Amino acid sequence: MKKISITIITLLFTFQVFSQNKKILIKNVTIIPLHINQLLENKDVILINGEIKEIRDHIEKDTTTYDLGIIDGHEKYLIPAYADAHAHLSEKENLNAYFLMNLLNGVTTLRSMRGEMWHLEINKKGAFTPKLILSSPPSSRNDNLSGIEANNMISAYKKAGFDFMKILSVKDEQTFDYLVASAKANDFQLAGHCPSSVGIFKTCKTNVFQSIEHLGGFFQLTNVAEINSAINLSITKNVYHCPTLDWYFTGQVSEEELRHRSGVPFLPTKMVKNWESKIAAHYEKTTKDERETERKKSENQFNKRLDYLKYIYRQGGKLLLSPDASGIYGIPGFGIHTEMKHYANAGISNFDILKATCYNLSEMLSSQNEWGTIKVGAKSDMVLLNTNPLKNIENTKNINGIIFNGMFYSKTELEEKLYLEKR
Repeated sequence: MKKISITIITLLFTFQVFSQNKKILIKNVTIIPLHINQLLENKDVILINGEIKEIRDHIEKDTTTYDLGIIDGHEKYLIPAYADAHAHLSEKENLNAYFLMNLLNGVTTLRSMRGEMWHLEINKKGAFTPKLILSSPPSSRNDNLSGIEANNMISAYKKAGFDFMKILSVKDEQTFDYLVASAKANDFQLAGHCPSSVGIFKTCKTNVFQSIEHLGGFFQLTNVAEINSAINLSITKNVYHCPTLDWYFTGQVSEEELRHRSGVPFLPTKMVKNWESKIAAHYEKTTKDERETERKKSENQFNKRLDYLKYIYRQGGKLLLSPDASGIYGIPGFGIHTEMKHYANAGISNFDILKATCYNLSEMLSSQNEWGTIKVGAKSDMVLLNTNPLKNIENTKNINGIIFNGMFYSKTELEEKLYLEKR
């Protein structure tokens, strides 16, 4: 009886180990790894439990069993999955659809920039939960904090499990100093807006500020010398810039065009009705000529932002990418491709756009050996494209499927899941 029990236990253990080794092969694919500016052609990529175990020259006849299947990558391109560096999570009731909208577009990492306590309750191991980088509830100009209160707050946020604190605004420079000192004391990071009372130079010098959003701080500078100094300081201090251009772009687009943006049919009806109510209220208060003047003003302001992005890039500034899909007709997931197009219009190379869309965020978080690239040992999610994004950045939309948590999902399969969720 004892021998039988030992045999059963041994068999169960063997089965458990075998069942955990989920293997998948992407064969004969062209890899764009992003940690190097090089195409790796006709390669096989083998993953076990989501980790890249081998990248080899294509083997025509491979008799190995791959229990998660073999994906044909012939004439296709494999890149690290996209990361939205400035996301705003949806309400609880729409969260599953929100996640699927992102996955459908190859976005498998979300950095939440407007945290709430309930975000900590999200099942991070859910089948379709992207990698989440969570901000705590943001600071506000109404926060009247002492040094002790700031320290207690940041200590509590870190202990709760948030990854960083979003600076939305601050009451004054003293409050900012308290938050910075508390972040340093608790080995916690800050990111977000560049407070006008503080300025870009002091923000960069904190050594705890990860990224400045919306090109904050630059519009206060008065000459090229100051702009160069700010960019150089941000490079030295490893502060990244996340311009979120699409949030500003929509102001110059007619409402009718916005209604036909990609992904609108997947949006919650309540959200669309709310946007339409705001548009209708604005129409009641303005004339056609006034709205046209507003659009022209918005276009001019957007072009200035485009020029700043172009200059920061040419000077070697570190870039992240996000459409900040939180405004009227900002579309989660789908907007990532629009933002890439804005970057292309700013003269950024397609390779560097792709880096800003995934690798740079992993680098900012010192995780570039773990995800955001394609190399042995990484646990990167990946996107399989039908066409080469280095030739045309709009090819990032031509998705065949994604490798997410070690599993392959075709675009068609994700669309079906999203339609079911929407129903």
